[in-house]
Amino acid sequence: MKVCRRCLYTTLHPLGLVIDREGICSGCRVHEEKDLLNWDERWKRLEKIVHGYRRRSGNNYDCVVPVSGARDSFFIVHTVKRRLGLNPLLVTYNKHYNTAVGIRNLARLRTAMDCDLFTMIVDPERVKKITRATFRRWGSIYWHCLAGQTVFPVQIAAKMKIPLIIWGHHQGLDQVGMFSHLDEVEMSRRYRRNHDLFRQESSSLLEGQDFLLKSDLQPFEYPQDNEIADVGVRGIYLGNYLRWDSKIQHETMMDLYNYEAVSQNRTFDTYNDVDCWVYSDLHD
Repeated sequence: MKVCRRCLYTTLHPLGLVIDREGICSGCRVHEEKDLLNWDERWKRLEKIVHGYRRRSGNNYDCVVPVSGARDSFFIVHTVKRRLGLNPLLVTYNKHYNTAVGIRNLARLRTAMDCDLFTMIVDPERVKKITRATFRRWGSIYWHCLAGQTVFPVQIAAKMKIPLIIWGHHQGLDQVGMFSHLDEVEMSRRYRRNHDLFRQESSSLLEGQDFLLKSDLQPFEYPQDNEIADVGVRGIYLGNYLRWDSKIQHETMMDLYNYEAVSQNRTFDTYNDVDCWVYSDLHD
């Protein structure tokens, strides 16, 4: 095992990273791009991309935006609505590990931004069965959260015929350096499976589990390829087009919208994952 001498990530990272001869990992190297890219040009490219998705009649949504009561939700919606001038439909997957802070933040988000919000709440008994299976198979109590929050926005986009989904930042950039910002990686079934779900689709949970039914996994299944193609659904990441700095972004959102931060166990980070009482604790 090798350790990056700058960020201290190791080569055991589940998404995979490479450490060069200077002892610096691929994630840190891609992070260096942020000081080299022309972000004004990147922003103009983003404006050009979203321009074709505007519903000029004003009677429908321009895009789908996945949100929660934490992480970069406020910044994403602020960017989409206030800066790009789009009319987003917000969607969220209920993790069942909700904190009071997260609930307040989510309510404040939809109110402050004046947006409609769709929420998926899977039957708690079904979630318990799935969590029992993922804990036995992969030692994970959080798989259903990852699966739900990455598929519900796509399901809604396909059903409501809203082709554009705008995500925030993906971990393949400066976390592990799998991609450059210039690659403009987009969300897809393959990306979700390989990187968000660590190559574990819902169907693989049925193997060796006599208490789990195929119907239990239906809420976590990605839409069929023909459904995606008929609508032309695509998912872009804002992190490819603007300089991503989670700390500065959260502090700005605290000033503008009273985003609520809170101290968490095992981390100095008071901004991310404040909506989930297991993420920075039992999950880690």
